[in-house]
Amino acid sequence: MRILVVAPLASTHFTPLIPLCWAFRAGGHEVLVAAPPDLVPTARSAGLSTIVIGDAARLLDTIGENVTPDMYPAEAFGDRTSHWGRQVWELSTLHQVSYAVEHVEEYLAFADEWKPDIVLYDQLTLIGRIAGVVLGAVSVSHRWGVDPTAGPYEERVRRDLAAVCRRFKLDELPAPDVIVDPCPPSLQVEDAPPGQPMRYVPFNGTGTLPDWARRRAAGRRICICLGGSLLDVTGPAPLRRVIEAARAVPDAEVVLAITPANRRLVDDLPDDLRVVESLPLQLFLPTCDLVVGSGGSGTGLTATSMGIPQLVVPQWFDQFDYGRRLAAAGAGLNLPGRDQQSDPAVIREAAETLLGDSSFSTAVQKLRTEIESAPSPIEVAARLTSMVR
Repeated sequence: MRILVVAPLASTHFTPLIPLCWAFRAGGHEVLVAAPPDLVPTARSAGLSTIVIGDAARLLDTIGENVTPDMYPAEAFGDRTSHWGRQVWELSTLHQVSYAVEHVEEYLAFADEWKPDIVLYDQLTLIGRIAGVVLGAVSVSHRWGVDPTAGPYEERVRRDLAAVCRRFKLDELPAPDVIVDPCPPSLQVEDAPPGQPMRYVPFNGTGTLPDWARRRAAGRRICICLGGSLLDVTGPAPLRRVIEAARAVPDAEVVLAITPANRRLVDDLPDDLRVVESLPLQLFLPTCDLVVGSGGSGTGLTATSMGIPQLVVPQWFDQFDYGRRLAAAGAGLNLPGRDQQSDPAVIREAAETLLGDSSFSTAVQKLRTEIESAPSPIEVAARLTSMVR
């Protein structure tokens, strides 16, 4: 069978799809990724073939052009029921909608020529939702993790794409045939539509296992990872505060996972930090006692799948829901407020609480069990191919 993957507009939403793509390939199926040019390297790094369609996504550039670092943490994202929360989630649709309007016909023209049996796409990839139904293929949406797009986001994209849908003789923006959900149920937001569970398999790129990561530290090892894209928008301030807090924890070795581009934003890092650039998290997190992150599902679910408690300092979008749900599950602590995040002493105290209380480790092991008991990508791929008429 042929599986067409419509790539999302951000690499952090692409990597969660890759284990399922591998599963399709392992089952003998043909997988092709239709991607804007700036997403091609992510697909190639995972051994997937591509076709380039459309202009560069430039998602982060678009966000950065319309915000300033002092807007973060953007706490309104944490409450979709409030007036401001509803507005910021509606505004977050603009780039996704405009890209879909501009390029949907290019994607459909190629897809009609290639004739896929399954169209696979990220939950935010609106072109994929249209293409699957128009082509008569099995339409498969894949969540990146915690998914708070029900409500204001979904309502806005349906309204803004109504005219495009009518052009293709669709009454409205179609729902997928299947939603694949790699997020354990105890972490998923309450109003997320039910999905097909799938075991979360970490993929953070490829790398070489360093010697130090083959063994645990003499004391406690804390990993700081705020993701690969956040600092481009917020600037280095959130990272500097977290570093100051983690270094103040007694008997702690601090590992900073960062991209080379973000490393240039903080060129005066303390000498006692262990800095790793673009080293896949799955290579060294098993030796860590705590992960401090912004609540991105890639970092968060990787840590959860390895049974590591987390301290979340959310900045935007779904990170507030991730932190809230993780804290509710007892597997970590969440510091969503500007007043909390502005004080390194508060962050340090939270880190020490997580390191000193075994109940957090017990709770995260329950989440790890949820992840491991879900169907594997191989099993899910087989179920999806069985749906093809």
